[in-house]
Amino acid sequence: MTSINRAVWARPLLAAGVAVAALTATTAGTAQAAPSTQAAPFSALAEGSLASYDQKLAVAVKFGLGDDFALLEKVDRDFVVGIWNHVKDDPAHAEVRLAAEAAFSAEPVEADSVDQACYQFIVTGVFAAFDRDLARVKREADEKRVSDLARSAAAASIDVVADAALLDGSDADFVRLIWERVAEDAKWPKVKAAARAARDGSDSDRQVFIATGLAEAAHQDVDDRIAADEAKTEAEKAAERARAAKKLAANRIGLTVTDELLSLPDRDFVTVVWNFATEGSEVHAAAVAAARSLDAAVWKAFIDTGIHAAKDRDIQIALAKKEAEDRRLVQAILDRATKNSQRGLATAARAALAGDANTVADFLRVGQFQIGPDVTQFAVTTTRLGMLTADGTAYVKEGGLDATWVKVYTNVKQIALASNRIGVLTNSGVALVKLGGLSAGWTQQQTGVKQLVLAADRIGIVRTDNIAYAKQGALNAGWVKLYDTAVTQLAMSGTRIGILRPDLVALVKDGTTASTNWSVQQGAVKQLVLSGNRIGVLRTDNVAYVKEGALNASWVTEHSAVKQLTLAGTRIGVVHTDGIVRVKEGGLSALWTQVRTGSYTMALETNRIAVIANDGVGYVNSGAVAAPFTTFKMAANPA
Repeated sequence: MTSINRAVWARPLLAAGVAVAALTATTAGTAQAAPSTQAAPFSALAEGSLASYDQKLAVAVKFGLGDDFALLEKVDRDFVVGIWNHVKDDPAHAEVRLAAEAAFSAEPVEADSVDQACYQFIVTGVFAAFDRDLARVKREADEKRVSDLARSAAAASIDVVADAALLDGSDADFVRLIWERVAEDAKWPKVKAAARAARDGSDSDRQVFIATGLAEAAHQDVDDRIAADEAKTEAEKAAERARAAKKLAANRIGLTVTDELLSLPDRDFVTVVWNFATEGSEVHAAAVAAARSLDAAVWKAFIDTGIHAAKDRDIQIALAKKEAEDRRLVQAILDRATKNSQRGLATAARAALAGDANTVADFLRVGQFQIGPDVTQFAVTTTRLGMLTADGTAYVKEGGLDATWVKVYTNVKQIALASNRIGVLTNSGVALVKLGGLSAGWTQQQTGVKQLVLAADRIGIVRTDNIAYAKQGALNAGWVKLYDTAVTQLAMSGTRIGILRPDLVALVKDGTTASTNWSVQQGAVKQLVLSGNRIGVLRTDNVAYVKEGALNASWVTEHSAVKQLTLAGTRIGVVHTDGIVRVKEGGLSALWTQVRTGSYTMALETNRIAVIANDGVGYVNSGAVAAPFTTFKMAANPA
């Protein structure tokens, strides 16, 4: 199974083992022989792809890239990024862009998560997204055609031929332009008043004005002019009203107005409408019913009011169908976002579904493509804040929470901070660390890495072969192998190093990196956290324990129903399975303070708490445990 189908609890535990354990250390250790940074890569991505050449070629051909041999030879993730770069600025491929982003930024729950997500994109996901793009483009074209017909009919009621300005702008633009065209025209006082009201009203008011309001106001203005014409007899006025009614009726359904049409007897006019209207529509049914009658009053009523009422029913039926289809499509977006752990997109989709028809339509048309990437990890020190977003971009700021973000690296799946060091682990398994300012140069540490840990002047890694190494001192110091067999998680703080074995046994040692004096801490452990002289474990039964002092000190039960445990100085933090975040400061038995709800992961420092909410939005405070939080919303580029 891949990360797309797994529960996501594992990632916060990994983040906790990195971001929270990165505290202070001053003790030097003896460097021993270890894997060279120039050794052959250990990453499966570097060795090959899950997708075949032919599978990639089929995708490349789809986008006119069949002769881009360099692209075809890339590993799966880099191939997906290549497709993303090709389509990211093309509105016609917005669905493909989103699907590619979801693939190459899949949650790194396990080592093969991104590989599997990119493979699925190549073999099936890209084609499904391409089809959604085609369906969306067709749907938008159909909607534009319907909109053009409605606006053309509305404009025709005041003898205006709708031009590009009237057809291509927003509803507000259309209403404003109509108001400007009649503002100085004495023929259309009621149209002017209706346009002004719609212009100053709501989106719904403008939609009603286009659909019915303009035609109704124009009808009233025409009737008023006819009634006020003292030069005509009552018979002449009746004849003029009849022609005007036919013109308005024809305009309402987009039927071309000619003198011949307006001169037709009422029943013949009804028959023309019958033949013109779409079979199955309300206008068609009403025209057929009127044509069957032998009563002239029925024909006249159809022309004067019946056709308009029928058209209104057709509009309402069409709107109801459109809303139902829009909601189905937004639900599909929600389902995909939930499956792909795109928390922000899923939250926005739920909010849209809770709204009215316009809210749903706006989200489908524009809103879904404006959602920035989720915040997926925070790393904190007392003076620095690091943030990783779902598109694999790592940012760091230094100083206060209002300091400016600096983009430090891309294609990242983990960020780590300690003192004046910044570390990133790329999606291809390369670990890099920089020392000094935010713009300092990077030093590559190792390839084939699945976890990176920083603690003062120590650097630790767990490779994809599950062997753990550490170094102390300069960035180019030699590596020391920490444990002879497999390690699933590494934690470091001060002079202590902890590992979690595949059998869920947690061990900790205190001293040099080369020391072999491991002390077994507990079994059935799924997360190990170190901070100073404190050791914390989260067991498989979701109970968190912490001890303080010697490695053999007694455990204190901290809380139950915990999905993540964090430590920093004298602070202890937990994220509960129900999303409640609690932090305590002081002794192991100090009282808890609830600081957030609806969250799924956190990072902790002695002066900061950083949490990520279930909707992918980040929150960080500074100072006291109960200090207010600063929101770091999703954004394509927080800088």
